[in-house]
Amino acid sequence: MACIGIFTGPGITLTLSPMRLFICTGLLVVVLLARYFLLWRSHLTVRSARHGGEALFAPVVTSSYTPLLDIDYNLHKSNSTFFNDLYNNRTELMLALFKDVVKPGSQGKATIRAKMFNIGRTSCTFKKPIALFAKYEISSRSGSNNIGRTILGRQSEKPYDVHHDDCIYAPAVTKHVFKQGRQICSPESVMHECGLLSPRSTTGGPEGLTNRCSNIAQEFNGHWTGDNVQAERNKHLKVAQNFAALDGLQKTLIGRSGPVLYAY
Repeated sequence: MACIGIFTGPGITLTLSPMRLFICTGLLVVVLLARYFLLWRSHLTVRSARHGGEALFAPVVTSSYTPLLDIDYNLHKSNSTFFNDLYNNRTELMLALFKDVVKPGSQGKATIRAKMFNIGRTSCTFKKPIALFAKYEISSRSGSNNIGRTILGRQSEKPYDVHHDDCIYAPAVTKHVFKQGRQICSPESVMHECGLLSPRSTTGGPEGLTNRCSNIAQEFNGHWTGDNVQAERNKHLKVAQNFAALDGLQKTLIGRSGPVLYAY
């Protein structure tokens, strides 16, 4: 086998055979691939995070910017691409919280049937345009819920400047509906199946109530109880009620029953 002289000098000759060169190159590739997979291990493996009730109100934040292809004729980010960023952020949050019902596992989840969340209503208010090449963050979290609905609040804001109102590009709110086939499921049942909602304390005398709260706290390892979730939910009921009031718009429909400007 021929050898390749790769370095020569006074009294020094270093040679490397093609086989050794091939082995060294292969080892270098293996090391680089191993380093790459170790860096991306958290993204390539499925881990069941143990969220508690407090996770229902914790935001998921994604970063984005306005590339040249996302601008419209007004030379700022188009509405369609902006809603696409909102959709990606909303999906990330919903899958993080409700992955156990979207795709139930085979162990310990045999009684859970797969469910999916659909958009029931959405509303967005644009405060200011997003300029070309501008960087921004989208923060989404659950605000309130009732039977068959989950109200999700989202805000597109400038990064690292969340203490001023002028940093908000657009607040948005979305109503989601959980469905099992064609049947609408209540958010409470879905949260129970995901382990996000513990049983609420019941009245049975001061001593019984204390024991009940102690048992719940011990059972959920310090996570929020149902009472904590309900207290936080009540803070956002006003926004949810105003959002639900949009149902009254259907009563303003005139259509062809009255005078119309024109039809085409």
